[in-house]
Amino acid sequence: MYLGVEGRGRLGGEMRWRVAALLALSGMVAVPAASVGAQPRATGAVSVSVKPRTGSGRTHFAVSFRAAVATGRSFHNAYRVTADDGTHAGCQSAVGIAAPPSKAGSTVRVVLAPSGSKRWCAGTFHGQVWDVITVSCLPGKACPAIEPLPHQVGKFSFRVTRG
Repeated sequence: MYLGVEGRGRLGGEMRWRVAALLALSGMVAVPAASVGAQPRATGAVSVSVKPRTGSGRTHFAVSFRAAVATGRSFHNAYRVTADDGTHAGCQSAVGIAAPPSKAGSTVRVVLAPSGSKRWCAGTFHGQVWDVITVSCLPGKACPAIEPLPHQVGKFSFRVTRG
């Protein structure tokens, strides 16, 4: 018998193969369409301010911006603030911190500071504000295979001087 199907003949087996191929092809078309829908919504650029704009190796830099979307416990959005000056050794050359939960339209403030006994590396730090969408999965339930990428919503910079 054809395709190992007993008693159904060649046409039945060939029809099942064609239906399976059609379903697989439909899935290949549906996955990109679903992944586009799972991408983070465009929150637009946010205006980011840093105070002070220039500081020393021990300065705490306050980064603030107006939240475009609500974040927090009941939401799956979060803001993350990152900054780096390239690659240096022996000093604080990069930082990343999650912003506190916020309401849409409220001012979000994050303080960037060197960790522990380290000092900032001298130079210009370039930073970004990211809108991060997480997918929560219930215990015992299937989790989506598509995870949205973080979306950069703002940029900023600050300068660290020697001394």
